[in-house]
Amino acid sequence: MSDVIKIYFDTEFTDMTKPALISIGFVGGGKEFYAELTDTWDESMCSMFVIANVLPLLDGKDREMGIYDLRSKLKEWIESFGQPVQLLSDAPTYDWPFIELLFNFGVHGWPDNLIRKCENTQIFENDNERFRYNNAYQSFWQSVAAGKQHHALWDACCIQYAHRYGLRKRTL
Repeated sequence: MSDVIKIYFDTEFTDMTKPALISIGFVGGGKEFYAELTDTWDESMCSMFVIANVLPLLDGKDREMGIYDLRSKLKEWIESFGQPVQLLSDAPTYDWPFIELLFNFGVHGWPDNLIRKCENTQIFENDNERFRYNNAYQSFWQSVAAGKQHHALWDACCIQYAHRYGLRKRTL
């Protein structure tokens, strides 16, 4: 069996009570994918936190697309790996339902190679792993991507960086 490609992802959404997807970012396997939705939300649906911290970071232009384009482009991107793909998130309770929504209700269905379960990057075997993860997480935002926290693609990059660093001593 082929090795599983681990893809880290993050979402940004309107608010915690009735969330609508604003943007989504993926990184792993030497590739990245990022999209901003144009037809699932508007500013009136956003919390004050999102208005202040998420909306100013949106890229716009060629990153914008509707939900139907996102479904087909993301499916194509995942299938381009040609081997099993596992998605990882630091908040699967919030992020994974958007993946289910995209593929459960899309015309083309789920990517054939996508494992239909999200791995939680916040599960550690010991306190040392959690400590390394937390340090790497803070370091990333201070040195690598200052001012970009709450941008879905940068968040996905941070999750990947911190998770790999946190588990670096684990025998996998």
